[in-house]
Amino acid sequence: MAQATISKNIPLKTVVGIFGDDRKAADALRSLDAAGFDAARVQMTADDPSRAAEVGGKTYVLEGFIGGLLVGVLVVVGFSAWGGLGRDPIGVVIGGVGVVGGMATIGLVIGRAIGRHSPDAHLFERVVRTGGAVVSVQCADDECDLAAQLLDGAGAREVRDEPGPEAL
Repeated sequence: MAQATISKNIPLKTVVGIFGDDRKAADALRSLDAAGFDAARVQMTADDPSRAAEVGGKTYVLEGFIGGLLVGVLVVVGFSAWGGLGRDPIGVVIGGVGVVGGMATIGLVIGRAIGRHSPDAHLFERVVRTGGAVVSVQCADDECDLAAQLLDGAGAREVRDEPGPEAL
């Protein structure tokens, strides 16, 4: 059997298998693992319809978190330098942690909110809501055929190619 190896520089696509139940989906996970697909690029969703809607999509959680973190640091530095907060070092530390943490959390929430869903997001959500499961595999072009074969062999009702997070 061919082994799947994914380079970090190759754009990824997403292959999604739609399963009638989570038992068959778990079989698909085992098959993908045996074929060498990286566990970090394989996801099964069977109990959370909103998470199923995110399969094949892209969110900006990390970018939002980092942006919020930087804004929080700038606010603390600004108030420390120009607002006279620098005279109280304990207040700077306590307030700084709260401001930076709060801004990072706000950025994280905003980054998640501006994500883009795949064209089939409503289908994936409906499948999970009605007791099915969705297994997604992020793969390079030359490995997507192997992933689709493994999903189909594990009993997927349908296998779909999604454009992948980079294309959205």
